[in-house]
Amino acid sequence: MASIPVQFSDTSLSDHLVSARLLSPTRSDQGQLLHSGIESLDRVFARVKPGDLIEWGIPPGLNGRLIPLQFLKRQIPTSVWIYHHHGLEIFASSWISHGVDLQRLFFMRSAQPVKELRPLFLEDTFKRIIIDSPKKFSKGDLAFVSQQARKYQQIVFLIRHYFLSPKQGNPYASLRLNTWQVERGEFSLQVIKGHGAGKFTMSAQQVYMNRE
Repeated sequence: MASIPVQFSDTSLSDHLVSARLLSPTRSDQGQLLHSGIESLDRVFARVKPGDLIEWGIPPGLNGRLIPLQFLKRQIPTSVWIYHHHGLEIFASSWISHGVDLQRLFFMRSAQPVKELRPLFLEDTFKRIIIDSPKKFSKGDLAFVSQQARKYQQIVFLIRHYFLSPKQGNPYASLRLNTWQVERGEFSLQVIKGHGAGKFTMSAQQVYMNRE
């Protein structure tokens, strides 16, 4: 997941918002239930509702981002992926090969999303907001994003670049989990907080061949 389509790379926030507002709503905008098509994964997310914040622990290099990607394939509502990686971008062909709808998924680069992209959180244009490994994200930022998500009935994914620990909680997250791919190819998912707490695995075939 690394080089962003040219049309997304240097686009301003205001241009993104204008383009996103012009998109027709999908049925997914009504209700916002997350569905991946992988039964064991969908059971974990069965109780997620609009306004929820989900915190992911996904260290780099372990293919863990392929799991949240499963929820960006089927008639997704207008969504934005805010990322901050050192010198890395987004390869459009890679995302498309995984079935991601790039017509409805926007990308923005920001190390401090609440400070730099604040207008994005002050309206309901983006129904799903993925905040990927922000460089600066304070407890105040967390409270603000959570409050705005409830106000505008959005679902927020907050991806951390390290594994989450049950010793450090997050009162704003309805679901906290770690995802990674193990050496033998299986994907592991550890639910720390939320429905279905515990650990289970999914085969690589389930993830890579999931094109529903």
